[in-house]
Amino acid sequence: MRRQLIVPIICLFAACGGPDGDAPPMLVIAVGQQGSVLNAVGTGVAKLVTEKTGRPMRVRVTSGMDALVGAGDTELGVSASDAAHLSSNGLRHYEGRPQTRLRLALPGPPLLLGFIVPSDAPYRTLEDLKGLSVPGEYPNARPMHFDGKAMLSTVGMSWSDLEVVPVASFRDGVQALIEGRADAAISSAGSGLTQQADANLGGVRFISLPDGEDVSEHMWSEEPGFHAIGVPAGFALGVEEDIVLAAKDTYITANADVNADDVYEVVKLLWEQVSELAAVHPIFTRWTQETMTNPRVTIPFHEGTIRLLKEVGAWSPEHEEMQQKLLAELSS
Repeated sequence: MRRQLIVPIICLFAACGGPDGDAPPMLVIAVGQQGSVLNAVGTGVAKLVTEKTGRPMRVRVTSGMDALVGAGDTELGVSASDAAHLSSNGLRHYEGRPQTRLRLALPGPPLLLGFIVPSDAPYRTLEDLKGLSVPGEYPNARPMHFDGKAMLSTVGMSWSDLEVVPVASFRDGVQALIEGRADAAISSAGSGLTQQADANLGGVRFISLPDGEDVSEHMWSEEPGFHAIGVPAGFALGVEEDIVLAAKDTYITANADVNADDVYEVVKLLWEQVSELAAVHPIFTRWTQETMTNPRVTIPFHEGTIRLLKEVGAWSPEHEEMQQKLLAELSS
């Protein structure tokens, strides 16, 4: 049985309302497992909302964010562009239970990931991993299986080219690398687990994807929501030289039935003050108004978000075209 945790974001009593019941209703945001970027993003958002609006927001730690938000068990959640595409359309591990009420509250900063290896390992390219032991399967974090699929496809490889070490989760995969049961593992740039692996192994290094203009389009066609981003040396722990990493955009999601005013309040705050979260986690330095207005998304925008983007003059014909396309796909 999957464990889920409700973790309170602590706020001053006066700011959160007193015993007279005059506090605004609490919001709950579903976030990823501790140590993951999707946990850091959701926790940061909850902290900002609570501190700046006086409205209490709690984080709910789970590996099933989309299912909770889609069912209306939490108002908000954190997801990624590829996972949201699968869940909203009822694909793969969501077959038979499409989360058609899942909406995009705001596109977030790109989550950058790749295969990490010990710094002194001889492996420099994805092709070098052929036949090596690499954690996979991920029944408790199934999207990670497709992370690997998308990255390996850029060099014409698949999971069948590796010696897969069965693990249940992202954390278990990195732990297998630390314990010497694997030669490489999928991890994300800036995550606590990458830091843990680096500390235990005396350094880790990300393996670059191939460089080329067509890599992003190939990844998106292989796994909608994926693209590639070049990052400079020193960008994050494990980036020793200029390399290309896989990217999928983090999403703040909301159930379609959540009051538009509530969603508008949250996304307007993020639009105006997200820079204050830069000290919370490195990923927030990549969350800009430009990323918030990205029209290439995988799930429809929430009504409250559309209101904000129109208000600031950022809702474009491309947004409208994508919105209608995605809504039509959900109803087909």
